[in-house]
This record gives sequence, C-alpha cells and structure tokens, in this order.
Amino acid sequence: MSIASIMSTGLSALAANQQAMKVVSTNVANVNTKGYSRLDVNFQSRQSQGGVSGVEIEVTRIANAYLAAAEMRGAADVASADILSQFMDRAQGLLGDPSDSSTVFAALDPVFASLGSLAVDPASALRRSAVLSDLQTLLSQLDTTAAEFTALRNESHSRAIAAMEEANSLMAGIARLNTSIQRSTIAGLSASEAETEQQRMLDRLSEIIDIRTQERPLGGVEVRTMDGLLLVDLDGATFGLDSTTQGEPYPGVVMMAPRSTTETPLETHISGGELKGLLRARDKELVNLQLAFGEFSAGAAEALNAAHNATTSVPPPDSLVGRNTGLIVSDRLNFTGATNIAIVGNDGNLTRNYRVDFGAGTITNDLGAVTNFTNSIGAFQAALDTAMTGVADVSFAAGSLTIDSATANAGVVITDDPASPATRAGRGFSHTFGLNDLVSHGNPLSYATGLSGVDPHGFTTGETVTFAIRNNDGSIMRTLNFSVPAPVPLPGPGTIAQLRTAIDGALSGYGQTAFDANGRLTINPTNPDVGRIDMLQDTTLRGDTSMSMSDLFGLGEALPIERARSMTIRSDIRANPNLLGSAQADLWVNGASVAAATRVLSPGDGRGALVLEAAGSAQRSFADAGGLTGQVTSISDYAARLAGHAGVRAEALDAAKAAAESVREEVRERRMSEEGVNLDEELVKMTTYQQAYAAASRMIAAAKDLYDIVLGMV
Repeated sequence: MSIASIMSTGLSALAANQQAMKVVSTNVANVNTKGYSRLDVNFQSRQSQGGVSGVEIEVTRIANAYLAAAEMRGAADVASADILSQFMDRAQGLLGDPSDSSTVFAALDPVFASLGSLAVDPASALRRSAVLSDLQTLLSQLDTTAAEFTALRNESHSRAIAAMEEANSLMAGIARLNTSIQRSTIAGLSASEAETEQQRMLDRLSEIIDIRTQERPLGGVEVRTMDGLLLVDLDGATFGLDSTTQGEPYPGVVMMAPRSTTETPLETHISGGELKGLLRARDKELVNLQLAFGEFSAGAAEALNAAHNATTSVPPPDSLVGRNTGLIVSDRLNFTGATNIAIVGNDGNLTRNYRVDFGAGTITNDLGAVTNFTNSIGAFQAALDTAMTGVADVSFAAGSLTIDSATANAGVVITDDPASPATRAGRGFSHTFGLNDLVSHGNPLSYATGLSGVDPHGFTTGETVTFAIRNNDGSIMRTLNFSVPAPVPLPGPGTIAQLRTAIDGALSGYGQTAFDANGRLTINPTNPDVGRIDMLQDTTLRGDTSMSMSDLFGLGEALPIERARSMTIRSDIRANPNLLGSAQADLWVNGASVAAATRVLSPGDGRGALVLEAAGSAQRSFADAGGLTGQVTSISDYAARLAGHAGVRAEALDAAKAAAESVREEVRERRMSEEGVNLDEELVKMTTYQQAYAAASRMIAAAKDLYDIVLGMV
C-alpha cells in the first residue's frame, strides 16, 4: 500500500467519523422531538480503481413501516373518539341532571307548582302572572338549550372545515417532499431530513383522517385512504364541501384526487380521525339528541295545550281562533265521540248550547233543533255556521277554524263529552284545531294529523321534494328528487295512499313509508346501510294552508329539531293573563246537555288549573326520536330518560376513547423502543466515533512521518 493510499484512507476515516458524530449529535438534539425517528450510520468500504480505498458512510432513518402504520391507525381512532367524547360531554352538560335545579328539565316543576297555587285562588291576578312568568322561563330555557345544541353542531361544522384545510396543506406538503426526496435519491444524496419532516406530516395527517402509506420506488410515500382512494403521490388531493347539495346547511365532504377535477364523496371512504369524529358528531350524535330534545319540548307544550283546550277563562273569550292545522276543507273529519260548543255570557250563564255528535253526524242545540253534516271538515264548518246563525260565526280558512261570538257580552266555550269525548288522532275537538292553545309555535308541534289513506293529499301535481339518503353515521349517501304524481283517476284528487305509493317507488331500495292510525307519516329505512332519510328541499304546498309536506308530517330532521325553538305563550294570553283558562264549564250534566240560562261558569272555579297541573304527570305518547324509541310516559319521566340516554352515550364514547388511547400507547411505546433515541446508546456511539476519529488522525500522522523519513532517505 502506498503512502498516498494510507493518507487517503485516513482522510476518508476522518470525514466518515466526523459525519457520524454529526448524526449522533442530531439524534441527541431531537431526543424529545415528537415523531422523530433516529438516524443510523452504516460504514462501508469505498471502492476505487485498483481495489478498496478508505471508508464512507450511509445515513438511514430507522423506521418500522408496520409499527408506523399501526400507530397511524391508532392515532386516527383516538382522534375520532376524542372528538366524539368532547362533544357528547358538552351536549350532556346542556341537559344535565333532571334533579338539578339549574337544568332545563327542572324548569318544568315551577310551572306545575304555580298552576297548583292558581287552583287554590283562581281569581288572583298575582298567581296568574306567576304561572305565565314560570311558563315563559321554561319556554326560554327550551329555546336557549336548543340554540346551544345548534351552536355545538355549528362548531363541529366549522372545525370540520378547518380540519379539511389543514389536511389540504399537509397533503400538499407531503407531495412537495415526495418530489424533493425523489430528486435526492436520483442524485445519490441523503434525504433523511426530508423523510423525517414528511413523517411528521404523515403522523399529523393520520390524526385528521385514517390513512395508509406505501413507499415509492424512487423515495417518498404514496398516501391512500384505508380502502385505497389515492390522496398523495407527486400531487396532493383537495378536500372541500359538496357544492351540489342545495338547501343543506351541513353539506357533505368531497375530495378531488391528484390531477382530477371530479368531486368524489369522501365520508364513506374514511372511518377514523378528527374529521370523521367531527362529521359524526355533526350528522349523528348531536342530531339524535336534538331530535329527542325536540320531541320532549313539543311533548311538554302539547301536554299543556291539551289541558288548556279543556279549560276556559272566566269570562269566556269572545273568539276562539285555531292554529293552522294543515287541513283542508275536503279532509274527512275522522272524529269519534261528542263535544259541546256553547255561548256563555260574561255572567257565567249559558246562552246557547250545541251538542256535536260525530258518530251520528248531528248538531243539536239546547232547544232541540238538529242540523246534519257529512264527514268532511268543510261540510262540518258549514253546518255548524248554519246551526249557530245569529249566535256565532264559524269559518275555516288556511287550515284554521275560527268561532266568533255574535252575542253581546258572551263568549265561546268548548267542552268534550266526559263520557264519550270527541277524539281525532288522540286529541280532543278544541285541541285538534288549537282553538284554545296556551303555547304557540310557527309550525306543528305534533305530527299526528288524523288523516287517513283515503283523504286527499292536497298537493299540486309536479311539486317537488328532494330526499337525502343518509348512512348510519349521518352522512349523505345520495339525493333523490320526487315529484307529486298526477291523481288516479283524473280529474279526481290524489289521495294520501297514492302519495305513499309514489314515495315508496321513488325510495325503492332505501326506504318505505309507514302511516299509523293517528295519521303520522314516517319514512323508515329498508336498507341496512341507510341510517335515516332526510328532507333537503320541499316546494310542496297543501291547498291554501301554506304548509308543505315536510311541515305537515315532520319529515326530515330540521323541522322536528326546530320544535324546541321559538315557542311562546299565546299572544292574547300574554297580553291579558285573565284569558288563562282556570275553570271548566258544565255543559253536559247527568247525560244531557245543559239548558239555556243555567249558570255554567264561576270565577272561583279552579278545576281548569288542576287539569293543567295534572298535565305534568299525565301519560302521553312520544314518537321515536333520535336514540329514544317511542313510548307512553309522562313529561317528567321522558325528561329523565332523555338525560339518562345522553349520559349513557357520553359514557360509552369516553370508554371508546380510553380503549383507543390504550391501544395507541402500546403501539407508540413499541415504535419508540425501535425508532426512538436512546441517550446511552448514542453516548457509546459518540465515544466510538471519537476514538475512531483519533485513530484516523494518528494514522495520518504516522503516514506523514513515514513520508518525511522516505524524503530524508533520498
């Protein structure tokens, strides 16, 4: 070996060990850096012409692809579970414990307590005001809680958008690093720093969505969803909101693959990560609680309305104006039993008493005069108006029934027959039309319409509805457009039964309608992949009622949820507490209608207030809503079950989060034991490289001495 060769070998050893010490220094400096994989040095003989000449090193990242993939899956599971747990904990906090005096449920008790006090002294203006004050507090708390649920949902939506924007930035960065790593590989240079930075990006991206990676032949990685949808190669995909979903405040998430301009639904391709958790919270967990809370709120209002329609104020109101029921004149009455409609003087004495027997189709006044009617709302209204000529005026328009007293110093009172009360879809006569409601809302609170399959559906041919098919996580799978079909046969009106058949055909393979005895129309999934069927757009109008198909039947999720919002005390009662019903009129005694001039109302009668107080514990029917199945129970018991359901869901999601964190931590520890920096090992390596560096220095010094000796011999 020549002296020059010895010098060259020594110099290469110096350079190699110096670089190795720099690698050790880098490892030590990043000992606490999250996501850092240690660098390792491999010494290799340097080949040169004529044989081996010196040494060189190759720096590589220590990365276990299997453990990295396992940790990324674990990170996605933890992130998703953590998001769901956070939102459900906060949602549960909005409901709280029914026994806690500060919760929305506790606001029920003061209302019924005030009604009990009113029953003791029904003439007290102070107690009437207390009832209305407590009731307004309840309605305000219902509205506030519903608004807070909506705010939570809006927050999940905003955070989902932010997560998509961050994912877009990460995917673009990973793609840029792919290009950089590929260039370094082709040039024969080390790309360890770029690979480390890319791994950090991959780790963060895996927390946003669940991904899998595959090494590219020339360096870098290819990123895909778990089911193989390409996200990153030399370009990155782009996430965004579905621009084709019209009328949806919470649209789905789509992606455009690298170098593509076609939108692809993303939600069905991801199963974990922050984005999935946010979308599931937005579209399923929070929605289920909102639906159940809407059913509770509507049930509480309906219980009070049912009771108030069985009462009257003293003196009675001059006019009873019903709510918009969504009914039209050609609808069947579908009432059973009997009711009494009376004109009562301000002194409490009966002026005229009309007994309506729906089974017989007759209206009989206290003088024995009989007016017949057929089984339609329009025919009944006309017959009642005729029967009450000169005493009261009866009209029906835009879905609302109105009875105006035409008698001076007298008002209108309605009492169902106690032995055979008038009933339609489980509601009394006055309650069906909302003639004496206590709580008002812009849309129906109950979707028990009382319609039958042979009733006309009342919608115009060609009016359209857009259905959204949602999966079990609440994501929109697809949308379907439906047009109201022409009636069969023409020119007759289309019926509810025909409308159902048409909807079933449009939703074939996804869902099917159901129509119960109370006229409640629902759409139930028939496919195991379908969670629910929503309504996005509805241009239908039923007759002159200005009420759509969605309004009438409560289809979709928006309207049932909104029932908890904007409920108010009826405006005239709010302005005049004396209109609060605290009494009951005795229009039917011992099986016979009471005759004129009989005293039927008394200022000291508190039976109406007792009926209102009893509404809190009365059994009533609640429909399926969110995660709660339909049941017959009291308002208070339903509140307890709703709070319990929220608690169970929060606990289950907390447990899922703990399990996911445990799995991820185990994988992380194993990965760090292989990829992480061990200071003791690095110290040993540093010592070794320093000694090798010193040995190489001595080798060069020896070569120099040898060279000097040879020169001296010349």
